[in-house]
Amino acid sequence: MPVLKYTLFVYVVFLLWLCNPAATSWRTQACASGYDDSTPVSLQADKLERDAASGMYTAAGNVHIVQKSTELQADSVQYDPSVGDTDASGHVFLSDPDGYMYGEQMQVNMNTATGVVYNGGGFISAYDFRLSGSEIEKLSDERYRIENGFFTTCQGRVPAWKFGARDLKVTQEGFAQAHHVKFYLKDLPILYLPYITYPVRTKRSSGFLLPMAGYSSKRGVQLSLAYYQVLGINQDATLYLDHFSDMGIGSGLEYRYIFGQDNAGVANLYYVSTYGSSNYDDLSDRYAWRWEHLGTLPGAVRLSVDSEYVSERDYFEDFGTVAEEYDKDEAKSSLALNKTWDNVALTSRVLYTKDLEEGSDNDKTLQRLPEVQLNYVRTRIADTFLYAKFDSEGTYLWRRKGLTGTRFNLRPSLAAFFNPLGIFELESEVGYRQRIYQTSADRYTNEEDGYEQAGNWEFSSRFGTRVAREFVLADTGLTKIQHSIEPEIAYFYTPRKNQDYLPYFDRDDRIEHANKVEYALVNRLTGKFENNGGTPTYRELVYLKLGQEYDIWVSRRGREERYDYDRFSNINAELILRPFSSWSISLDSVYNPHQNELERFNARTVYVAAPERSLALEYRYSRDISQYAAAKIEFDLLKPIYLIYEKRLDLLESKRLENILHLEYREQCWSFFVSYRDTLDSHEVMLSFALTGAGRVAKIGGSLGIGDDDNRGDRGIGSIPGRN
Repeated sequence: MPVLKYTLFVYVVFLLWLCNPAATSWRTQACASGYDDSTPVSLQADKLERDAASGMYTAAGNVHIVQKSTELQADSVQYDPSVGDTDASGHVFLSDPDGYMYGEQMQVNMNTATGVVYNGGGFISAYDFRLSGSEIEKLSDERYRIENGFFTTCQGRVPAWKFGARDLKVTQEGFAQAHHVKFYLKDLPILYLPYITYPVRTKRSSGFLLPMAGYSSKRGVQLSLAYYQVLGINQDATLYLDHFSDMGIGSGLEYRYIFGQDNAGVANLYYVSTYGSSNYDDLSDRYAWRWEHLGTLPGAVRLSVDSEYVSERDYFEDFGTVAEEYDKDEAKSSLALNKTWDNVALTSRVLYTKDLEEGSDNDKTLQRLPEVQLNYVRTRIADTFLYAKFDSEGTYLWRRKGLTGTRFNLRPSLAAFFNPLGIFELESEVGYRQRIYQTSADRYTNEEDGYEQAGNWEFSSRFGTRVAREFVLADTGLTKIQHSIEPEIAYFYTPRKNQDYLPYFDRDDRIEHANKVEYALVNRLTGKFENNGGTPTYRELVYLKLGQEYDIWVSRRGREERYDYDRFSNINAELILRPFSSWSISLDSVYNPHQNELERFNARTVYVAAPERSLALEYRYSRDISQYAAAKIEFDLLKPIYLIYEKRLDLLESKRLENILHLEYREQCWSFFVSYRDTLDSHEVMLSFALTGAGRVAKIGGSLGIGDDDNRGDRGIGSIPGRN
């Protein structure tokens, strides 16, 4: 006799029958448990039977139970509607918004979606977290318990990696805690751990990061470990511990924060202890720190900090991770406060510089402690064509050895703007610069206290215009091109005055006299792009600027006096090409027409085909000084292998400055990293490993953040905390 297939909606029974006052006791219990039309239950099966005495349902064949967002499918089910208990067997599958569980047999409560599954698995969707085991128990919406099981964040019947554990507890927005753990690549066990914790979070979480190891010809064998600590939604910290077989022990701290709406910063501190086993006789303990901050203090005062200090000159040579670090010749620290009113800005800054050049004497390095600027921005006078402006600066220039003192620089100015015929622009400005010095006695140079002042006036005028023509090309794609020509001529005059009697701290103490004309011509090609009726976009396809100076003062001197001078300066040229949105070319050069030679030439091109596929080439030339070339390629066409290669060359001396190779083997849920760096005086290789959900150490040796590849996995600190 064929099986009768039908559907029974239990919630209709609850409403019309179970809640009848004359119902039996088990029906009354079901109503008392809160079953109403807001919690309906649907049960479907090929065959369905009900025990009238107990109220228990027995279903077989394609069983499907739905309550709210919880669904259960199985071959056979025993279901108690009074409490929601369900005993299912045969291809059991339970799903809810948090994920799913499956197995050979399952005991689950449909009301709470909790229970236990045997010889099965599960998936927590929010974390891409997969479980399997002989027994998996869902204790609540957040907690699981697994016996003799596995967990991974990889997909597939045979995941790329997994942890196997005798006993495993999982807490959502917490950790997976496991005892007697084996780590597998595919099905091959490669590592045993007595105990581990693994983050199961969508947010940043505290914990140890995966280590990094390698070898450096300077530092020896090295190993880096790190611990990451969440201090709140707006703060976090990372503690570093590095072992260098040839240098000692390095320890570091990185602290990041964001307070209020716009106060954010990062602070780094690193200390290296030689602990008596260094391979370098002259190596001593060393430290470095860096602090960057930008924010607003009470009273709408802007605070900006960019502070950096190293205890030893060769710190960046030993621990710098990019050229911008290990080639540095000075470390600067600045702190600035700024307050603005309608047309007035007040800025106070302290600037401390440490010279890192070999043989330099930092006692003679000039420091600005402090520097105060008060500026009245250019403002129109009533409804006239005149504009007033005032700039002032006071600086206390200090050093341990050498001349010190205070310098004031005051410059009021008056400008006029005209727009003849609506097509020309004429701007003229006259200003007066007053400098005042108060210097202090110096026992090293035998200089005495002094007071000096000098004043001089300045005049400049600029005249320019712009003409353009538009060319129609097509209906779609590049539809129009606009060609504009912008000629400009400017005149500068500063009287020639003797300044030898003034103190000399830096180049600002000697104002160059001027009586010259500057002229330039700019050409632009701007394209308009339209596709399928969408919003048009514009891109500057070509930018070309040519400029030169004519020195009137030289032309008016006697022939003997101007023998070594040229009235016409070198010709400056700048060219920028953007033929495609993904490709740009920039060139700039200085040409000496008198000797028919290039004084300087720089070229750079960048092509970005995709986020991980790009090419950058650079060339720099300064006559008789330097000739430099660099290349960087980012390549993803060998997937799952991703490659970044960089090379820098000194062409003048025919030597290699740096070779860098970064390789990443990337699977769906893990990556293996190899990096190799070869510089003039060292080479190193580093290895690291990353699992989805577990961060890795991103840097070694106390990098202070210049050019860092701050990739720390899923702990979410690739940006300032609170912005993830």
